Amino acid sequence: MISLTFKIELEHTDPKVTRSFTVSPLISMYELHHIIQIVMGWTNSHIYQFNHGKNIIADTRLVDDELGPVTDVKDVMVTQVFSHVGNTVTYEYDFGDGWMHHLELVEIYIRPIDEVLPQIIEGENACPPEDCGGTYGYKKLKEVLLNPKHPEYKSTKIWVGAKFDPTHFNMNSTQRNLKNLAKFIQAYEEGF
Repeated sequence: MISLTFKIELEHTDPKVTRSFTVSPLISMYELHHIIQIVMGWTNSHIYQFNHGKNIIADTRLVDDELGPVTDVKDVMVTQVFSHVGNTVTYEYDFGDGWMHHLELVEIYIRPIDEVLPQIIEGENACPPEDCGGTYGYKKLKEVLLNPKHPEYKSTKIWVGAKFDPTHFNMNSTQRNLKNLAKFIQAYEEGF
């Protein structure tokens, strides 16, 4: 069976937030969206879309006609967008904060029969907290966390949690969450 390996990078962050992960070619772009949410560490609480050239692929239940023609994520298989190594799309999450991700297919290979997918391969740095104000807000948040004398330090620390470390990525936790992908999607669907 063939596997697809992707690299995703959250644009305009310092330090860079990246993940590499492997998926089955038999998934839809809808499933890929949920995998991205898990590997990045987002909470799946905002609108999203894939920009593939001039084509917009999104959950049509969430978007309106202002975007122009939109192809529903459930109607597109991942291999229809990613047929060759080097294919890329932009994945946008949270139109308010404007998180832009560069997603690239970096490898197509024949996987061992016992390989469990999806699978996280590697990652760098923590995902920003939801609703922190995009790249500018995240930069400010990190500056506050580095200065215990800052007037917003205590409230910011409470908001992001005492253990939040922008330089830490937990692969084990991410893989455990990927094993629960079906439950993750089911919970999302129950929200409609």
